Amino acid sequence: MNVAVASRLAVSPYARRLARERGFPLEALLGTGPGGRILAADVLDFVAAGAPSELLAAGTAPPIAASSIAAFATSIALGALHELLASLESSGKVFDIDDILLRAAGSAFGEISDAAQIGEAPLALELNKRQVVFPTTSGMPLTSLRAMRLAAQADTSDDSQKPATLSVQQLPPGDIRPMMMPLLPGRAMRLTVSVSSTGDNAECLLTADAARVDEAASVAWLAALKSAIEHPLRLFV
Repeated sequence: MNVAVASRLAVSPYARRLARERGFPLEALLGTGPGGRILAADVLDFVAAGAPSELLAAGTAPPIAASSIAAFATSIALGALHELLASLESSGKVFDIDDILLRAAGSAFGEISDAAQIGEAPLALELNKRQVVFPTTSGMPLTSLRAMRLAAQADTSDDSQKPATLSVQQLPPGDIRPMMMPLLPGRAMRLTVSVSSTGDNAECLLTADAARVDEAASVAWLAALKSAIEHPLRLFV
């Protein structure tokens, strides 16, 4: 490989690692990112080009490779949120963590620089063996979002087949949290939230398909979510 040429290529760290693991020269890849940057998806698409023809002819999409799954975790302090929700409840306005998660998730998509890569697809809330899909929630008032969520949860329909970029799952309070979660079919990202038994913080795990969402965008999105929940006043604006 021409090291001098490779060093000048714009390549995401994860894409560089994938190319190295598969033995593909970077200069042979076509970058589809901003400014021709080579993304993980470009490496994986190059691999897919060599898939058996009978598999492609059958119209069967190959399963997501383990190497294309990226996972990121963060701990979110809930003190400011609890104080704000308690103050609002005393004035007759009640919200809970699901409302905040949906609103913050939508807001995070609008704050990251790579939002165009992900788009503003709907969000899915995971319930007991079913999902409820919401439209883009970034600009939706929390009162409207809560009313929509309660109405959807009262219904028994399952939106698992509807398109959504992200699915959100809140686990029961406790001190055991997952280290890895599988992506749900048709979802590029999955957020799993574990609120501690004391309620002081929430451990968040973001699992993403790196072939569809660049790892830098996933990190930025999770950071934006954390900031929004730890500074919750802006979610009510």
